[in-house]
Amino acid sequence: MTILKMDPAEYSVSAEYLALLLDVLSRRGISNEVMLSGTAIEPGCWRDPKARVTAQDFERVVARGIELSGEPWLGWELGAAMTISSHGFLGYAAMSSATLGEAMELAVKYFRTRSTLVQLEIFTDGDMAVMQISELLALGDLAPVMMESLFSSFHFMGQKLLPDMEIIGELRFTYPEPEYFARMRPVMPVPVYFDCAYNQMRFPVERLSYELQFADPRLARMAADQCEQEMASIKAPPALLGQVRRIILGGGGRFPGVEEVASELHMSSRTLKRKLQQLGTSYQEVLDGLRKGLAVEYLTQTDKTVDEIAMSLGYSDASNFARAFRRWTLRSPSDYR
Repeated sequence: MTILKMDPAEYSVSAEYLALLLDVLSRRGISNEVMLSGTAIEPGCWRDPKARVTAQDFERVVARGIELSGEPWLGWELGAAMTISSHGFLGYAAMSSATLGEAMELAVKYFRTRSTLVQLEIFTDGDMAVMQISELLALGDLAPVMMESLFSSFHFMGQKLLPDMEIIGELRFTYPEPEYFARMRPVMPVPVYFDCAYNQMRFPVERLSYELQFADPRLARMAADQCEQEMASIKAPPALLGQVRRIILGGGGRFPGVEEVASELHMSSRTLKRKLQQLGTSYQEVLDGLRKGLAVEYLTQTDKTVDEIAMSLGYSDASNFARAFRRWTLRSPSDYR
């Protein structure tokens, strides 16, 4: 069974997002020529709505933009600058949907037309709806800009589609809290948590049924048809990272080893390790990321004792868990709480 069907170099984002990033940076006096130097990106390629930029080149441009602007929070501004048209036909399909739930379902279905670096999921958790963004390729330093720009974009699009909607919910990110976020936290409209198990936007589930002010069934069908045509020309990336995470979390508190997970995926452990390496990660990194995220959520959102959390995460005693937690976060569990 072959899972990895794409070469890592084939993972990409729409060049329209690149154009928006370059525009944001040009207002700071940073030229396109400087930003694109050393990449394989053809200047002006973004004028073609179907143009794509590889993950490697996009990461180079983002890293250079942060370095030259001195603004590591660039993702938040990039998302705020996005308009409906920034998301191509997917944006128009979502805008003209009947309800917020339908718009989000279309975003999940057709997001591959915008990027193959991440995957969107929408589901409910009790009285909350959850929009989850999962990496299909380990993003590393690109993750904050990618996640923050998307969630920022979703927030501002929601305000345009439902202008009278009260802002209620929370954001969760898998990476540690960036140093720059301290200056942003006071102006954030919802609670924001870091070091979590997943990247998620959470909001009241009843909002999925809210009717959108630009609903237009005819336009929605036309835009969705265009998305279908675009999907046909874009390779579907493997969901290997998501599959590995689901198997690990499906153990009911017992965290399986790489051999067991590989067996579930009908491959050898050597093959699984190689495929994860191609995606820029390892089994241990995936396992540690999930354990760290669950530990943080238990510490900040439950009354579980450190001993109970250690047991829930498969550690033989609290001291072993505390050592691992300090390695992940540079803080003890009690300090984090």
